Amino acid sequence: MRRVTVYLDYLCPFAWRGLELAYVVAPQLALDFEIRHYSLEQGNHPENASLPRNAPTWKLVEQPLEGPRSLRAFLASHAARQQGKAAHLRFALELFRLRHQERRKLDEDQTLVDAVSRAGLDLERFMADLEDQESRRLELARDLEQAGELGVFGTPTFVLPSGDAAYFRFTQLTTEPELAVNLWELFTSVLYNGAYIETIRRPRP
Repeated sequence: MRRVTVYLDYLCPFAWRGLELAYVVAPQLALDFEIRHYSLEQGNHPENASLPRNAPTWKLVEQPLEGPRSLRAFLASHAARQQGKAAHLRFALELFRLRHQERRKLDEDQTLVDAVSRAGLDLERFMADLEDQESRRLELARDLEQAGELGVFGTPTFVLPSGDAAYFRFTQLTTEPELAVNLWELFTSVLYNGAYIETIRRPRP
């Protein structure tokens, strides 16, 4: 299996579409997707505007739970990760669906509980792992530091086995297997191309 790392933010609908695509293509292309986190709130915070991405002064992990919209979801994601990679992926997908299909709030306990239930995780273990907030914040801090070192600026950002990395903005949800594989192969072929294409962006009226 070839490992692909994907940086996500649960606030982002493009990240949701990217993970849905990854979930479809993974078994068909023998890819092992590993979820990491990038905070759009931290990346776009005014206090970090003129700073390098790997040296923010406003840090999400240092904020209170009742502050940023995404912090509780990130910590919950790390709690789900304790039950294994497959469980973590299922939880992430269900949390994205609750947020972007059902318009649920990420910072509500019931949203997290429903994501755990739908993903088939052990709720008691999840709650215990989530309560260990110090450990979860340390894990999140490592994700955000790695994202900063890589220069991640948006989600989803995919890091391929070759080390090539890019942000890919999906405007439509693609879950039909053949179309999903075609889209993934188009995306990766652009990254591998010797022309080193860096930006493709449609004009908007």
